Amino acid sequence: MKIFHFLTITALGMYSVAASAATVWLPTNLDTDILQFDFYGVSTNGGDLALFDEADFAGTALTIGSTGGQVTFTASGADWTATFYDSTNTAGGSITLSGDKKFTLGMSWDAGTTWYADSSYVPTGGSPDTYEITFTGNKPPGYDFPIQGKTIAVDVQPVPVPAAVWLFGTGLIGLVGVARRRT
Repeated sequence: MKIFHFLTITALGMYSVAASAATVWLPTNLDTDILQFDFYGVSTNGGDLALFDEADFAGTALTIGSTGGQVTFTASGADWTATFYDSTNTAGGSITLSGDKKFTLGMSWDAGTTWYADSSYVPTGGSPDTYEITFTGNKPPGYDFPIQGKTIAVDVQPVPVPAAVWLFGTGLIGLVGVARRRT
């Protein structure tokens, strides 16, 4: 019985980590505008926005910075290339998205040492494919609250979590309840 409880708790822990991971985004066409604006000191605190392949913050990032710009997506064989253009339409770098166009956005306030996933996103109402994305970092020294940054992403959609993940999680919670009732 102890093994069952251990496995259940382990599975629930893995499920909760997966459920709180960064949002995976997918462009709705071949042109995604990502506009960064100063909110709660993103620019003044050295906040940088970056685009990563899929759902991890490992590997190379496409730095968008604190002033924003436009990211375009181009098919390159089985992969996709995301290229950043600043407000003067000057190319600022590119990254290869392996296998599909899915990407995540991360915010850093320490020059890219630590990346924070989005803490929430809401449709802005201006377009069905436009979202206001919020990032929350650690509480820096001298601040009463964690620092936040917001960005507007246009022509993107969040990739939905498969229903099987939610069913699996609720099933595990039910099993824990049944096991606790029997003991």
